Amino acid sequence: MAAASTIYITASDQNRNGKTLLARLIADFLLLDGKDPFIIDTDAPEGPLRQFFPGRTALADFEKMQGRMKLFDTILEAPGRDYVVDLPQRHMQAFFHAARELEFFAAAHASGFRVFVFFIVDRTQASLRAAKGVFEEPGIDLFVAVKNEHVGSSWPPEEGALVLPALPRSVTNAIAEKRFSLRNFVLGDDQGMAGADKLALNQFLLGVLGGLSGLDVELSMAGLKRG
Repeated sequence: MAAASTIYITASDQNRNGKTLLARLIADFLLLDGKDPFIIDTDAPEGPLRQFFPGRTALADFEKMQGRMKLFDTILEAPGRDYVVDLPQRHMQAFFHAARELEFFAAAHASGFRVFVFFIVDRTQASLRAAKGVFEEPGIDLFVAVKNEHVGSSWPPEEGALVLPALPRSVTNAIAEKRFSLRNFVLGDDQGMAGADKLALNQFLLGVLGGLSGLDVELSMAGLKRG
């Protein structure tokens, strides 16, 4: 993906559609690429991303003003690295409203960041409308629609999207364990997975990580959506 410091935001208007898995994939992709991403998990108090990235994840309770300022200040006070921000459905609208009010994206650009939003478009028309609404948000440099084949999507098939292929239940259960590292799996550590499950996860990661890598081509051909 992009060489410049970038804020990667994962969002959706629906719950339980693979958004946190997507945030994991982006963080692991950056680590595999030699980057040093920091993750901000706004899903308090659980903070599911912390178990996969101990030492590089902060929990910011976005329901509280202190948590909102922690998110924005953490990024703006330490530029020069990539950030992955995972937004639960209940915080999505509040986040973009606060970003507009505080002119966060403008401040991020001034600090040398680019802002990429990955939006999982669910199967309802309401989700499609929500995605298009986020696309119109000022200050977003790149909007990436994401289709999770496990839940379905209303995103038009003729329009480009990052695809999350459906995984067998046995694989999703295995990778949900806090000790399972997708990055280590890519690097050759099977972590006990074998047979058909190993093959399915290999194919899944090949497709998704290849899609993330391909964003470089999209950026070079189409430019950024600076709005």
